Order: sequence, then C-alpha cells, then structure tokens
Amino acid sequence: MDKPYCACATPPGISGIAVIRMAGEGSSQVADKVFTIRRASGDARLVSDMPGYTVAYGLIKDPSSGKVVDEVMLTRFCAPHSYTGEESIEISCHGGLTVRQEILRVLLENGARMAEPGEFTKKAFLSGKIDLSQAEAVMDVIAADSDLALRAATSQLQGSLKSKIRALCDDLYSSMAVFEMWIDEPDDEDALKALSANTESLISSRDKMKELLDTYRQGRILTERMTIVICGIPNSGKSSLLNYLSGYDRAIVTDVPGTTRDTLEVQTSMAGVPVKLIDTAGIRKTDDVVEAIGVNRATDALSEADIVLWLVSCEEDSVEESIMERVMTLSPDTKIGLLISKSDTADEKAISEKREMVEKLLRDKGFTRELDFTGSISARSGEGIEKVEDLVRKTYEELGSSHAQEVLLTNQRHYEHLSAAMEKLEKCIGLCKSGVSLEEPSLVLRTVLEELGEITGDSVSDTLVDTIFSRFCVGK
Repeated sequence: MDKPYCACATPPGISGIAVIRMAGEGSSQVADKVFTIRRASGDARLVSDMPGYTVAYGLIKDPSSGKVVDEVMLTRFCAPHSYTGEESIEISCHGGLTVRQEILRVLLENGARMAEPGEFTKKAFLSGKIDLSQAEAVMDVIAADSDLALRAATSQLQGSLKSKIRALCDDLYSSMAVFEMWIDEPDDEDALKALSANTESLISSRDKMKELLDTYRQGRILTERMTIVICGIPNSGKSSLLNYLSGYDRAIVTDVPGTTRDTLEVQTSMAGVPVKLIDTAGIRKTDDVVEAIGVNRATDALSEADIVLWLVSCEEDSVEESIMERVMTLSPDTKIGLLISKSDTADEKAISEKREMVEKLLRDKGFTRELDFTGSISARSGEGIEKVEDLVRKTYEELGSSHAQEVLLTNQRHYEHLSAAMEKLEKCIGLCKSGVSLEEPSLVLRTVLEELGEITGDSVSDTLVDTIFSRFCVGK
C-alpha cells in the first residue's frame, strides 16, 4: 500500500496560521499516532473515529519523545467526498517556519511521505473529480492577479470549458455514428440524406470551435498580460507615469535627460486588466553608445506593444521626427495614444495648442493613420489617468465580446489543440463534400476527438499529465 502523502499548502514565511495537508489511504492512522484530541465532535478519541467533515482541537506530539510540537485544529475528510477523492486530513497550525517543518517531520517519521508537485490536484484529476482543464485552472486561480483573470480562471475551475468541449465531443460522436451506420451502404437514398444532414452538423461544430478559438485573443491577455509601452523623448515624463501607474517608485526620476537607459518593466492591473508596463529610454538621436542601445531596445519594445502611450511634454519646442516615424508606422493592431504630459504645468490653451501642433505635423508628414486616443496627463496630479484606464479596458473588450462570452480560452495548450481539432474538422468536412468513401472522414473525425480529448484529459498521455502537474506548487 502506498503511503499517504503530505505537504504544506500555505506559502513560506511567517503568518498567523499555516495548513498542512495529508491525503491517501491510511491518513487517519498516521494522524492517530501524532495527534491527541482535546475536544472533538461526539466522543471521538482518535482521528480515525471522527466523523467526516468535522474538526477537532488538540496537540501534535512527537511520539519518539512525547514532546508537544503545536496546538492545532485538525479536519478530517472521508473518501470519496474530498478534494482528491481519498481520505484526507488538514492540520491548521501556527504559521512559523519551524512549526511547519516539525509537523511535517513527525508525519514523515510516522508513516507519511512528502507529496510531489501538484500531487493533490493530480489525484483529483485521476479520480475523476475534475477534468484536466479544471486542474490547470487551479493554478490559474492561484496565479490570478486581476479581477478579469480571476473570473476567467474561476469559470474554468467550475467546468465551463469542460462543458463546452464535451458538448462538442457529443455532437461529433453523433456524427461519427452516422458515418459508421452507412459506411457499407453509401449510395442508399436514406444514407445520402443522412450524410447531407451530417455534413451540416459538422459545419455547425466547426463554427462553435471557431467561436471558442476567437476568445483566445482576449483570454491570452489574462495570462500573458497586455503590453503597454510608454515612449517619448528624454524628460517627457515617462518614468513619472510608470511610477504613478505601478503605485510605487520603480523608475528613477530626475531632470537630467537620458536618465532611463534601458527598458523597465512593471506588472500590475489597470481597469481590471492585467498589464505589463514598459518604460523606455527616451527616443532621440544620440552619440552616446549606451543610450543608443537603450533607444534600440525602446524601438524593439514598441513593436511588441498592444498599446503605445506616446508622451509629448508641453515643455518640448518641437517633436522628435525619429520617434514620430517609429510610432506612426507600427502595426494597425497596436493602439496609439498621444498624451500631452506634465499637464499640471500648463493651462488648457497651451495643452490644446501642443496637441494640435503634433496632429498637424503628422498630417504634414503624410501619415494617414489616425491616433486611437488623444488627451493630457499629469503623473503628479493624476489628471487623465482615468481616460488611460478607459483606453485599456476598451482595447481589451475590442479583442472580443467579453460581456457575451461565458468562457474564455486562456491556456495556450488548449488553444493549440483546439486549433488542430478545427483544422482536422475542416478536412473532414471537405472529404464529406467530395463524396469519398465514408471511411476516410470517419477516421479523420476520430483524430478531431483525440485533439479535444487532450484538452479535457480524456485522451491525454501519462507523460503530458506528469509534465502539467510538475509545474504545480507542492501543496496543491
């Protein structure tokens, strides 16, 4: 019999409490050796006598010395109604590092073993408690650092993606059954009618796949973050804006032009959208070798941006042509916002004149592309920040119909398998229309179902399962 496995489910560091988990057959017997009940439901004197889903107060002791390790609360869960589907124990102890280490030590010395990374969730998957997409969503919930990311992860954890994929599979299995039924009589009149209807059903399934795939444009933002690059000439207020948006002094701010020599990145959220803010070196012509490297890196960052915030200070006498060229020739997919910075140092007339000057210069230079956003901003007073947040939210929502989607595809692995499934389904539909032997589209349809099974775990390999769960934290 395999030993029960245990791990600390709370992160390292000092806290009020910590939680040690133990699961697997024999968990209560291990707990009986190290836990002395002081108070429990009914008259239970041993953990193995405790009713499931009840809590006991007592002492963790080291059986080898009889010494008390800690006062704890112990909860017992019975199979199959637990997270892993097995008998499980959770010990709520004081949150010191030494306390946790000592409790784990006495558990290991009395019949338990250390859990592998992700083993608790892997057991939940293997016991059928959750599918693979839900298991992966567990780590997405833990990693979520924005409201939208948490909502998407929670939706998948509750089975929204599983339901979508399995509904697609049900439709495709029905279609495959039609192929199998008429495979020996393809020229029968009833067969021709059935196969025509079947082709329409496959087209409907393909359209549903495409609809789900299209949500990845939004979904990837929740895991990979929206990239917002702040650019401008030296001393245009880029670093001050980065510090304001990030909530702390990440960048050094001085009156000396060229202070920022490299790109600086900060991860945060704006309007509920996870973003990566990049402060760039001031873009200008320079003979300084180090500064020139920073300018080149700034240019590279611009090409990867979802949104570019182009800062032009009211104090600038002219607009740097090199930055104008770089910004206005970016991909049409990149949103460009022109912000007149340091607006707290100028009046509305001066701000308006500066904006009109830049827009006229762009027209005179022959740039036909329209700016996506214009406004003024002050990192000192906070003026204009709300409009920038509106731009972020609008950009995110334009990637898809977020208000109408019940599930977003956020995982690249899921996206790749669904893309492969749709590509194979297109081939299957083409074979149906060409009138070939029904055996061919039937075989292709099986490969479509295998791709979808890779998402839910219905046809996943043991190696992939091990790889996925090896990325989990040990206590999960």
